[in-house]
Amino acid sequence: KSTNGRSKLYTAFLSDENGFAVGDALAIKASFNREAMERERANYQKVTGGFGNFKKGVFAVQREFLSVAGGFLGTKQCALVMEQGAEDLKQYLHQRGPMSGRSLRDAAASAVQCMEAMHNARLVWTDLKTENFVVVPGKGSAPMTIKGIDLESAMPVKSNPVDYSPEACPPEFATAHLLGDGPDFVLEYSYDVWSYGMLLFQLSTGNCYFDETAPNPSSIMKLLPDLKPTVEGIPDEKMADLISQCLSVDPTKRPTVAQILVHPYFL
Repeated sequence: KSTNGRSKLYTAFLSDENGFAVGDALAIKASFNREAMERERANYQKVTGGFGNFKKGVFAVQREFLSVAGGFLGTKQCALVMEQGAEDLKQYLHQRGPMSGRSLRDAAASAVQCMEAMHNARLVWTDLKTENFVVVPGKGSAPMTIKGIDLESAMPVKSNPVDYSPEACPPEFATAHLLGDGPDFVLEYSYDVWSYGMLLFQLSTGNCYFDETAPNPSSIMKLLPDLKPTVEGIPDEKMADLISQCLSVDPTKRPTVAQILVHPYFL
């Protein structure tokens, strides 16, 4: 199942005329929620310029959209067929521990490039987190690549959210949510910048910021409004400074994507 539980993910292969698998493994995301799947399809096309035709950012390649999935999935489901990663970043960190050096910088750069592509398309991702980046192993001497997936919840800037992930949402949204105003919250690009800061913290430490202080999603939402973020435990001073800026509790003080790209950590 997907992290939000509304779709199912399958590993699949193209087949030859005899029914034998050919080529690399593909991922199929299938769901009965046609509205969400149509939105995700449209969002991928906005940020990549169409299936497999990239503008900016590093996203898993979308091969096909099946408005009627067919086969064992039936006629009531639709499906996205896409490039499959070996594992997502959360699984990667769980197995190998925190990133450092070149691998950390490459992952951080891939994530901010994806965020840049989203914002260039006037979209707020609202779900920028380790589970929505997959690791694609390099072939030969090529290094592994980190690619973005799951754009189902992305919405136009200044519009309202359709979903949220507690570990990725900023304090201002949590405050609105707890007051019952979450559905009317106005999305700004600064929402994703906070999420990016949380992602960098997890890449650098191997742990979600809330692993020790908030055991469940409800606890995270209650903790966020009064949170005073700390970057203790981040070994790289420049990375710590970048995370600190992204995790400013005042959304107007968070850096833009352009400012992140020229931060000393990347230079």
